[in-house]
Amino acid sequence: MDEYWKVRKQYERKIAVQGLKSFESSRKISPQTVNFNFVPLQIPEYNQVKDNQSTILRRAETGSVVNKCPVIPLEHVESTPPMQYWTHTEANVIAEDEYTLSHIPFLGDSVDDTSFCLDLMKTFPEGIHGTKDGCGEYINDFILYYTVKAVKARLKDTDLKFIFKYVYQCFPNKASKHELLTMYPDLQQRFEPETITRQEFTNEEGELVANFSSNRLLNSYEVLLCHKCFAYDCIMHNATIADGYGGGNRTRKRNAFSERNKSKKNTEVPRPCSLQCYMSVERVKSPLSNQKDNTSKRNNLYIDVKGNENSKNGWTPHEESIFAILRKTGEDDFCKITKMLNVCTNLSNKKTCIEIYDYAARAGPLSPRLELATSPIKNSKYRKNRDSHRTFRAMKWANTNGKVENGGMFKPCQHKGDCREEHGCYCIRVNNLCTKYCGCSDECENRFPGCRCAPGNCRTKQCQCYYASWECDPDVCTSCNCDKLSSSGEPICKNVSIQRGLQKRLIVAPSQVAGWGCFANEDIEKNDFVSEYCGEVISQAESERRGKIYDRIKCSYLFGLNDEQVVDATRVGNVIRFANHSKNPNCRARVVVVNGDHKIGIFAQQSIKCGEELFFDYAYNKIQQVEFVPKELKSIVKHRERQAGRSVGRHSAIREDSI
Repeated sequence: MDEYWKVRKQYERKIAVQGLKSFESSRKISPQTVNFNFVPLQIPEYNQVKDNQSTILRRAETGSVVNKCPVIPLEHVESTPPMQYWTHTEANVIAEDEYTLSHIPFLGDSVDDTSFCLDLMKTFPEGIHGTKDGCGEYINDFILYYTVKAVKARLKDTDLKFIFKYVYQCFPNKASKHELLTMYPDLQQRFEPETITRQEFTNEEGELVANFSSNRLLNSYEVLLCHKCFAYDCIMHNATIADGYGGGNRTRKRNAFSERNKSKKNTEVPRPCSLQCYMSVERVKSPLSNQKDNTSKRNNLYIDVKGNENSKNGWTPHEESIFAILRKTGEDDFCKITKMLNVCTNLSNKKTCIEIYDYAARAGPLSPRLELATSPIKNSKYRKNRDSHRTFRAMKWANTNGKVENGGMFKPCQHKGDCREEHGCYCIRVNNLCTKYCGCSDECENRFPGCRCAPGNCRTKQCQCYYASWECDPDVCTSCNCDKLSSSGEPICKNVSIQRGLQKRLIVAPSQVAGWGCFANEDIEKNDFVSEYCGEVISQAESERRGKIYDRIKCSYLFGLNDEQVVDATRVGNVIRFANHSKNPNCRARVVVVNGDHKIGIFAQQSIKCGEELFFDYAYNKIQQVEFVPKELKSIVKHRERQAGRSVGRHSAIREDSI
């Protein structure tokens, strides 16, 4: 605390000097004067109301003057159910664990919440905000940063975690231990930006000053880019979960999006883009081309190394760095690379296609020989897909009696060797299937091969994807037209509704059961996809903490996603969150794997007409049914008919739905 008092006195002196000057300078600023033109209010004259006893009520009568006013009968309108604030979303949002409860929920004036608060204190690791006093002194960002800096200078070998642990004990209401540790770099950038050394990458003209590696230049893109959603700063897949691909297989991560396009047979013969094209290089037949194998389908190119020893001359660091970045994209067409490179470089120093080809040969890590990639043979590709499906059925489904369990959270495996438990394969350990994002090879026996259905037939258990509760993947399923759009005129796959967001039109209105309800705004056929149940994706531990509060207020939107995650639509969700519970529902919930993620899909269990309320089974136990679901729709309707129009008080039954 000695360092704290020193910094605090320094802060108070600074406020006394600089703060007073700022206050006095602000007082010297004269406010702007604005002139308003006020228009006098003119009261219109009303015509005298005719004497009509059916619509006029006589209020008072004094002498010959009679005061009259019209009577307008108002219809009886029932009050709307209770409402809570929530944020709309059409996609799941990852949420971090909350170790500190921000406030104690209000349970009512007549409820003694002493035992409930004690239970919450034990549930949340860092307690409830405001219940701990600490040292009793105040602290702001300025005092916090310079106090930690002084303590860190005195205790050089002490870890920051230990320092912030002590800071939290003294000032528990400033921030949590996790937040204190993460906010320190931001405070340093705020109060002492000169202490942070930054290297200049570009000059005044915007060109790179050195030949930086592509990994260094693309570090921010690599960290922020989600390779599952192809979006930057994805709201679902943060950096702490996974990068979406096997971390040790950069080539697979770079080229995974183009594997499907490369697998298609390309019959067009490439043509030179100009007289200075790399395709004009003299082709020398390789001795290996005499062998009768698949390598005869490839053309090996050699260039005259001795005749172009000075080809790297004239290349600036900016051009070399840009070329390395373009090559990292996996592009092998040097004609395209030439066009993109000339756009990013100086106009006076244009590169020809053959110069870039020559530089690529010399900058290669192994040898100056380049191989032009050709399309794979169609028969071998078909044979490979057929063998992978056959191997998967024989090895995976035979050992599990035809059942595919998707209970564990999908994380790309990254290990050496085959996918086995002794090799540390995460997918095998949690009994999951390997996805296209895993670092294992395409011949992995645990990899899901997709389906081979005809277009439009992926709606029955004959489809391997539908049977495994997976949506068809355009990168894996190559025959069901799951990559086609409805505007193409071709029959498309019927097992891609969630990933394309093909949900039905829904509205929110007062429910016939309790609170608010979700209603169909169009006719829905049986087995059609209705909507995805969206919300915050939280951990099981966080769901237990939130569940204690939801059970007490009898308002829960928790939905199990897998063995490790739960979807909570209390704060963030979509319209389907208003669908109530019923033992005889017209919809069903189904957890589906979509692009390596678990999704909760709501499907029609029967034909639903426009205006009907949607119900699905919450899978409550007996205790939850008594507390949350005291009534069914049919019993409520019969009770209202017996009451002959008498109003029946609504229970907070299923949940006091909010909007």
